Amino acid sequence: MNLAGGDLRAALDACRAVHGDAFVFGFGPIRFHWFLDQAGASFVLGPTGSAFANAGAYGFLEPIGGRTALIATDDPEHLRRRRLVQPAFHPQEVARWSELAAERFEPFVARALSEGAGRLLPAVRPIVLELVLDVLLGPAARRRHPRLAADVGRMMAFANQPMLAQLVRVPVPPAPWAAFVAARRRADAAIRSEVRARRRDGDAAASGDVLSVLLARDGDPAGHMSEDELRDQALSLVSAGFDTTTAAIGWTMHLLTEPRLRDEVADELQASTPAEAARAPVAGAVLQESLRLFPPASAILRRARRSLPYGPHALPAGARVGVSTWHLHRDERLWRDPSRAEPARWLDRDGPWAAPRDAFAFLPFGHGGRYCIGAGLARTVVLAFVWAAVRRARWEAGGRPTRPVGTTLAPSDGLPLRWRAV
Repeated sequence: MNLAGGDLRAALDACRAVHGDAFVFGFGPIRFHWFLDQAGASFVLGPTGSAFANAGAYGFLEPIGGRTALIATDDPEHLRRRRLVQPAFHPQEVARWSELAAERFEPFVARALSEGAGRLLPAVRPIVLELVLDVLLGPAARRRHPRLAADVGRMMAFANQPMLAQLVRVPVPPAPWAAFVAARRRADAAIRSEVRARRRDGDAAASGDVLSVLLARDGDPAGHMSEDELRDQALSLVSAGFDTTTAAIGWTMHLLTEPRLRDEVADELQASTPAEAARAPVAGAVLQESLRLFPPASAILRRARRSLPYGPHALPAGARVGVSTWHLHRDERLWRDPSRAEPARWLDRDGPWAAPRDAFAFLPFGHGGRYCIGAGLARTVVLAFVWAAVRRARWEAGGRPTRPVGTTLAPSDGLPLRWRAV
């Protein structure tokens, strides 16, 4: 059970073999009551969900996103902030993002073809980070603060260490925590200066980015956010958005190394626009399968507000709780041949491969009122990358079989690919 090395899924597999689908694993601040099946997911996220809190559950993200980030807060404050942020993720904005994302990804595909081979994730990660920064803060903000992208990347690199490693917080260089703190200090200063400048200059709504949408509500007492709140929403959305989206691009491209799937998607997208790609059935089904097999957020975390019984188990008040989407999405009781990538699960809802209709069988973006607010952005960016790639290139795996690692589940080897022109 190599939790120190980050192999949490293998540890949970070993516990499941002995204890079933619900058990306690870990110690101290990494002691969790784990639920690996649909019944457990329903217990935590369904009708009894009000007995569980988000506050305190994602402690490893709090140093990045702050105490008022959506993922770290509960109602009524969570609902108030979510309603303020939601208009910035309207479907009309999503269509605009697809064009912007495609413009960024097409030069990457051209470079990949000229080089012939390379590791996908290290190359595409800075592109996705800059894209998400532009969507959330605006291109001008990134130009005014040229170190911001690198600093956010350094912060997420710390959060993606194994849980035990994150507990080592030595504030002296070259310790990872020291690098994290320095990066966070610079990122905080950049965001706060951006907020103050826009409020001072009165051009809050000028650029149409998410921060501008929030600042445009300053005149409304019900919609005003403090500087701390704006800092937390900006940094939490940027850090979570680029990291999970990059991982989803990697896993979708990993599935598309299978010629059958790649050729079906290429035929579908050949004459399309980026906005049409965001609605393409086959490409969307492949993305669904990548999210099922390799959910970037491989667990949903909560804390018990009060003591709760669950079958023969007793959860004490304050207990840390984890729902493993990794195991849920690969449960052979719910999914036919669960390790097989089969887009038909999402294309023929009455066919033999049809995905289960149970609301708690597939949870890549969470559930209910805590459903990921950036899900539309993530899907749009991934499908824009696929659109840019399949129209010009074919690719195949360029190394040994990859494996998933990290808090944000990503290919361990950066996904080496070999590229060739269509």
